[in-house]
This record gives sequence, structure tokens and C-alpha cells, in this order.
Amino acid sequence: MLNQNGAPQNTEDPSARPSIHPPDFQPYTKLCSRSRVLITQPGPSSQSHPPASINQSSSSPHLQASYIHRRPPINLSTTTPRRTGEIEQLCFLGLSVRPSFMSSSVHVRKALHLVSMKANKLQSFVGLRLILVAALAGFLVLFSARTLFSPSTSTTSHLRGGVGDGTSCSKLPSPIAAALVHYATSNVTPQQTAAEIGVSLRVLQSRSPCNFLVFGLGHDSPMWAALNHGGRTVFLEEDATWIASVRSKHPGLESYHVTYDTRLTEADELIALRDHPGCTAQPDLAAATEADCRLALRGLPAAFHETEWDLIMVDAPTGWTPEAPGRMGAIYTAGMAARARRPGDGATDVFVHDVDRTVEDTFSKAFLCDAYLTEQVGRIRHFVIPSHREKPGTPFCPLN
Repeated sequence: MLNQNGAPQNTEDPSARPSIHPPDFQPYTKLCSRSRVLITQPGPSSQSHPPASINQSSSSPHLQASYIHRRPPINLSTTTPRRTGEIEQLCFLGLSVRPSFMSSSVHVRKALHLVSMKANKLQSFVGLRLILVAALAGFLVLFSARTLFSPSTSTTSHLRGGVGDGTSCSKLPSPIAAALVHYATSNVTPQQTAAEIGVSLRVLQSRSPCNFLVFGLGHDSPMWAALNHGGRTVFLEEDATWIASVRSKHPGLESYHVTYDTRLTEADELIALRDHPGCTAQPDLAAATEADCRLALRGLPAAFHETEWDLIMVDAPTGWTPEAPGRMGAIYTAGMAARARRPGDGATDVFVHDVDRTVEDTFSKAFLCDAYLTEQVGRIRHFVIPSHREKPGTPFCPLN
């Protein structure tokens, strides 16, 4: 049959067409609320009425009009199940789908592909953010743990009997600053050479902050205090006038006045005390003093007796004139302090300077012992003396 334009007219009854849906495909109506597309399945009321969710009693008349008039319904009787699923996918993803757009399955697939790519990019972006957040959190945890569990210098100094100056870690420590200014503005250099200072420096680098006793107060005293920053450095000096002069320039140095009752001319007599039981029988300076050992120094400050010394430097008193007190008593007292040290605190490093002179050479070998000598550089000797305390029968000097 021909229509008015002369074209063949299809007279086939649509109801007689075979259904493209399975037998159990029941009529239904769905609403794609985000895209405002009405999807209907043939049923008794789907051809002329809106879905049950949109009726005359709806609280949003504008929404009714939007669904019914702005977007014509799509009849699923002319839509394949696959295409219907694609359209519903777009609706679920919140995309605005036009009926003209949904007339082509190619357009629908392209839209789905685009959505899939955006979703993958979003997942990658979220994953990257999670990695960055996790890395930042790990850094904060590591930094916090390091801050909480790292030992502070002040605590170490307190445990070892040192005197801290409370200087903030963000500033240059005051002993170091004072030493820098002193040596930058003074033409006087320490008596020891760089190589000789290096012997003590290596030990200080491994043991500081520590308790450091120095016989003598000189131009190198600010250097020793700076190298032992955080520890306790005590200077014993024979000249009270010199102590006052140094204190006026370096008030931070801890120094005490001591007296010596020996003379350099008595060195040959005093060396014989190496075999006197009162001087070597017990590792106790107090016992040696009671036994009237002339080498034991008397009148030492309380700071000497109350501290376990890690390092002892003998670079005083004077010893280049016959009337000078000489270093016989200082060397003997340093060795006794090391032997009387509390067990478990380790050995004591003892340094003797000017061993090119007879007294320093002879007395250091006799009372600090050749077996304890570990190094000599230039005019300085380094002895490492263990504790003899609570070790009865230990010889004053071990056999070579």
C-alpha cells in the first residue's frame, strides 16, 4: 500500500512482531533522575501515564514537568537489552543523556569509554595522594621518634658529674665562642705542638663530654674546656696571682689553687719512693697521705675527690729551675687517682707533657708504668691506667 507521498506504507501490525525480550521480561518503569530521562517498558499504563514515582500529588511540580515534557520517554520496546543496560549505566554515573544521543549505540559506547577513562584517572590521582600522605606521615613519625628518644647533652653531663651551661643547641656554645675569640685576638699560642695536641684530641673526641682534670692553668686552657664542651674540665694551678689574671679574662673556667711541698732538687730522693709500701701498696691516695708518702699531694679541693676522672693532663707545675716544685707529685697523684677509680667506670687516660726532661721522663715511667704506655708523640706520653680498686694483689705496675 502507498501513502500520500507515493511511498510504500508498512501495514504490518506492531503487536504481531516477535518480542526481542525474553519471556520472563516483565513490564517496568525506571526513572533516570540525574539525566532526567524517562525510560519505560511497555505495560498497561506506560504509554500514556508517568511512572508511579511522579504523580499529581508530587511535592515537586517542576520536577514532574521536567520529566514529562522536557525529556520525552524512551520506549524500551524498541531498545535492545544491551543498549538499555548501557543507557542505565550512563544514568547511574550521573551523566545527562539526551534522547537524540541515545539513538546511536556508538555514542553510548563512546560515552561509557570516556567515563571509564575518567574513573581510571581519578583512581590514579587518589592513589598518588594516598602515597604522598603515607610518606609524610612516615617522616613525621620518624622525626618524632628521633626527637623523643635521642639523649640530650645536658642529661649526659649530669650523669657524669659535669656542669652544663644550659646553652641552647641553636647557639654556639659559650666555651667554644670564648676560645675562638681568645685565639683570634691573642698572639700567644699553646705550649704543645699541633701533633702533641692531636694525641689528647683523639681521646677527647671519643670520650667527651667527660671529666677532665688538668694540672696547670695556661694559654691552652680555653682550648681544653672547649674541646670537652658539655663535660667538666677542672684546672689545678700553683700560682694564685695567675689564677686571678686568667679568671678575669675567662670567668667560665673552673680553676683551683693548690700548693706543692717538693723541690726539683729532691727528685733523686723522691724517685726511691717507688719501692716504698706506703706509696704503692694500696690504690688509695688518702692511705698514701696517712702513710706520710711525700709524693701524695695535700690540700686538694673537694672537686678533685668527688669526681671520677676520665682524662688527666699533667702539664704543671713549673719544673725548669732548681727551686721549682717539679712535677713529681702531680705525676704520682694522677696515677693514684686512676688506680683508685670506681670499678666499672673504665680506664683513665693520663697524659704527661715535657717528657724530654729528666723528671717527667723518669717519674712517668716509674709511677705510671711502661706497661700502661700506649703512645708517645713529640714531648707527650699517653698512658691508659685501669682501676686497681677492689682488686687485691694487683701489682702497682704489671710485669712487662
